[in-house]
Amino acid sequence: SLSLAASSSESSNPEPSPLPKPKRVLMPADAQFAVGSVVFVPDEQQAYLPKRVASCTGLGARTKLTVGPLSGSGGAAVPAKDVADVVEADPLALEGAQDMVKFSNLTEAALLHNLRTRYSRDQIYSAAGAILLSVNPFKQIPGIYTDEVTRRCQEADAKALPDLPPHVYGLSENAYRGMLGEQKQQAILISGESGAGKTEAAKRLLEYIAATSSSSGGGATASRSPIHEKLLGSNPLLEAFGNAKTVRNDNSSRMGKFTALNFDPSARIQGASLNTYLLEKTRVTQCGPGERSYHVFYQMLAGVTAPAERAALGLKSDASEYAYLRPSASGPSVSSAADGASAAEARGEAAAEWAETEAKLAAIGLGAQLAAAVRRTLAAVLTLGQVWFTDPERRGSLCSPPSSPTSGASGVPPDDAAAELTASAHAGCASLPAAELALLASLLRVEQQPLHEALVARHIRAGRPRASDAGVLKPLRTGECVDVRDALAKDIYARLFDWIVAAVNRHMTEGTRAGVAHDGNGLGNGCHGGGGDGGGGD
Repeated sequence: SLSLAASSSESSNPEPSPLPKPKRVLMPADAQFAVGSVVFVPDEQQAYLPKRVASCTGLGARTKLTVGPLSGSGGAAVPAKDVADVVEADPLALEGAQDMVKFSNLTEAALLHNLRTRYSRDQIYSAAGAILLSVNPFKQIPGIYTDEVTRRCQEADAKALPDLPPHVYGLSENAYRGMLGEQKQQAILISGESGAGKTEAAKRLLEYIAATSSSSGGGATASRSPIHEKLLGSNPLLEAFGNAKTVRNDNSSRMGKFTALNFDPSARIQGASLNTYLLEKTRVTQCGPGERSYHVFYQMLAGVTAPAERAALGLKSDASEYAYLRPSASGPSVSSAADGASAAEARGEAAAEWAETEAKLAAIGLGAQLAAAVRRTLAAVLTLGQVWFTDPERRGSLCSPPSSPTSGASGVPPDDAAAELTASAHAGCASLPAAELALLASLLRVEQQPLHEALVARHIRAGRPRASDAGVLKPLRTGECVDVRDALAKDIYARLFDWIVAAVNRHMTEGTRAGVAHDGNGLGNGCHGGGGDGGGGD
């Protein structure tokens, strides 16, 4: 990309005029920084701030530095502990340059100040050679994703493309041209901490590739083919089952995702496939303070309105009534809406999202029976969290939890109900059928007795297993029962998620030649996220 940018500047001005020589400030032989030069000084709030050197004596550890504002008078001594981190400021960083690879000295301070300068001008994209950096603006910026921007990237020649303002469309165009020109597979890696905007960047990338692949002879706004609609339409479904609210991001992807696009010889998308990995299964059974579980649970609680179906699924009126949906520690209520919106508004939004989720399930070929099975499976996961255990004789006994919005999902009742449940354990609390066990068995379409045994006992067989050998049931302790229950809930949800991803892949290959291009060309988009808060990835 460096040579490409250089050739572009030469072609635009065949006989460039000599550049003016920069003003140089003479630096004394016995000082580290020249008086009047601009440096980046460490700052507790802003990381680094540009300052002008007022005085400087000494070298190395003996340096004494006084700095002041860029314009005006005054100054303050730089603490001795920070002097070693003071660096000279690159003039391009002070201006907010597009491509930071052109800096004479690319330091952490220069990079951060350059990003901050561009961010203040709503320029969220910056480049460092072939690397595109983006900063989440947390607002809508008019004119940033328009047909005009798309057309500008599509129509730019090889020399002009690197000189365009940094943009995810330009990165997508560069990869698309690399696939066509070099006849080699291309890959785009999207990485960053939670809330950095990886999911949005992946959406915009796929939108541009779809538009470009469709625009051969039709312009930037050419109609999309069915495979494009399937590809872009799968995002809301994957977000419902794979995204959740965190303290940094209301729509954080809690899994890794790799999207592979295959093209035919005419450069049109021939097929696509999704691979997911590292789903954050822990979030199914517990949420951190101020966080929520996966969106689909709240959508279903708000969107399923028929009384008969709600009763069959055992749905409660509010998310806070479910142990798995309550934060594990103090924090904002999971049922409260963001940005001060009322609970009614939040429930209305969740209901609308559930309608979209069900529409997408139907679009990928899941009929009414399979969609009902999805609802039963989601309800079963929530019901598992309502199964409690007592251990009066060091054995796991199945009990129903009291209706308490303050109790957690630990499997042990709160202190105010412990005595009651412990006493009832000898009076047949473990007898079948328990209310939650009966509902759970109905939702999972399994028998109650084997399900009960799986939750409170371990099946042990000695020697080589034989059909006639029933084995021995070893009762589990309370903590072990809780671990079994939570492991079952996480495994059920993970299998449901993988099943839906497989259904999406089957849907995207329908009507194509197994989704494989004739010449093997392809473009991969890999997202990995959640690094900022220990998540499973995006």
